[in-house]
This record gives sequence, C-alpha cells and structure tokens, in this order.
Amino acid sequence: MADVKEPTKTYRGNCHCGAFVYEIDHPEIKAVNECNCSICSRKGYLWLFPPTRDGFKIVKGTEEDLTTYKFAGENLHHKFCPTCGTGVMASMPGHPSFGLNAHTIQQLDTWALERTAVNGAAIGSPYEAPAYTGRLPPAEIEGGKIYTGNCHCGALQVALASKLIDSTYPDMIGECNCSICERNAYVWVWPMREQVILHGDPDDIGRYFFATNVVGKTFCKKCGVQMTNVAELQSDEVVAAMPEARRKVYDMAKALHPVNLRVLEGIDLNELKEKIKRIPGYSRPPLYTNP
Repeated sequence: MADVKEPTKTYRGNCHCGAFVYEIDHPEIKAVNECNCSICSRKGYLWLFPPTRDGFKIVKGTEEDLTTYKFAGENLHHKFCPTCGTGVMASMPGHPSFGLNAHTIQQLDTWALERTAVNGAAIGSPYEAPAYTGRLPPAEIEGGKIYTGNCHCGALQVALASKLIDSTYPDMIGECNCSICERNAYVWVWPMREQVILHGDPDDIGRYFFATNVVGKTFCKKCGVQMTNVAELQSDEVVAAMPEARRKVYDMAKALHPVNLRVLEGIDLNELKEKIKRIPGYSRPPLYTNP
C-alpha cells in the first residue's frame, strides 16, 4: 500500500521590512526545533527543516539579496535581511534540505508550538566568545555586576551594568510577540541609557527604524545577531517639531537602552523562564501589515 502523504497548507513568511517574502507548502506546523548552539541561541531560531525545496517559493526579493553569514568551516550558511536583520533561513552547500526560521511565518503562534530541543552546542568545536574590549558603563549598580556579551562574529559587543539577572532580578524581563520582536525572538531588559555600552565599528552596526521611526533595533551587519534597541537623541528643536504621537514615544524611549539578553554571557534563559513575561504586543498599535 502506497504511503499516504500528509496534507499541506500554504504558509507565507517574510522579513520584517518586507524586502524578502516567501511561501511554503508544509504540513500543519505543530512543532519546531530549538537549538542551543552559539548562533541559534543568540538569534532565538525556531527551525523547520523541509526535506527539499519543492514547496518553497520566493514571492519577493531573491535569496542572493539576503546577507549570508558563514561559520563552522563555512558549512553552514545563515541568511538574514541586511535592512531589518531578520534571520530567515539556513542552508548547507550541496544539501537539498534547508532550515526555515518559523518566527518569520505570518500569523503563526510560536508560543503554542511544541519545541524539540537540539543540542547543537555539543557538535564540533566549542564556541569561544571574544573577550570584551570596549569601555564599561559609567553607572554602578549596588549589589549588581557588569555583564558583557557579543554578536556571534564578535564585531559588536555590549556591556550592561545591572542588578543580578537571576531568580532575584526585581525588574521585568520580557518576551514580546509584536511583529518585530516575534521575528527576532528578543528577550528584553530595559536598563537606563547610562547603564549600557554598545561597542563596535559604527559601519558594522545595523539600525532598523520603523513605525514611529524613533527607536532603532541594533544588529550586526556581518552575522545578523540582534543586540539592543535605542533612540537616537535629538535636539530640542527637532523634538518640538515631531507629531504628538512620535514625541510621546521619543520622550518615553530616550532615557532607556534595552538589551537583548540572548547576547549576554553568563545568562541562562532556561533558569529565567519563570521570570520572563510574555507580552502580547501583536495587538498593540500601530498594527503591522503583513506583506
């Protein structure tokens, strides 16, 4: 008796800025793979691994338009949008299978998916995070410490003066499912601006502004790892000329420099699960329109 194929449906996905849009015919997505390796944990990937590309179609853009980050002997090619930094897919040269980041699929509730743990950190040589080389934050936190971290390739680094980020951490840790936070799988803390240093060559720092265009998500242009979220300080004249809605966002955001916990060394997100608050940002204005 011939094998009965599982019925498929067409899913549509995209990077946040909409430069890259795809469709894929796939059985109903109920489970994903969650890898703990050095790159997947920083990007928060949730993987689907279609066996072939037969049901995969690019609707807008081309795969060549994505930035390719190669490591592990250049056998793994991680591809992300150079404009918004969204990690879309991964491939291995000469292999028919590929990985698709489920976070990029439209209207998919990734919080409800079953997650299969993959111990990618045990494969190959251990990843060695580069030593922090930037200046340290001027702020001092009583009873706290300086946390440091980096993107995967090491071009960008971050230092955070913070209360201990463990089970005793008194402030909010958040995981939002708004259009941008869902795609980039951030785990946020919201320190004051003076508590954070983002270090690296300015040419390597991607800044993605959208909606009110006040706050920019920072990411590494080389490897695509998302780092922080910061407003560019403006003069009083520029602020006074802003529309009211935009000025309110700026007034709220200018004193803060949120950090993506995924990039900090010495943070175990599994130990923080009970403290991470899920924020239903998808329903908050301004509403995002999927391309």
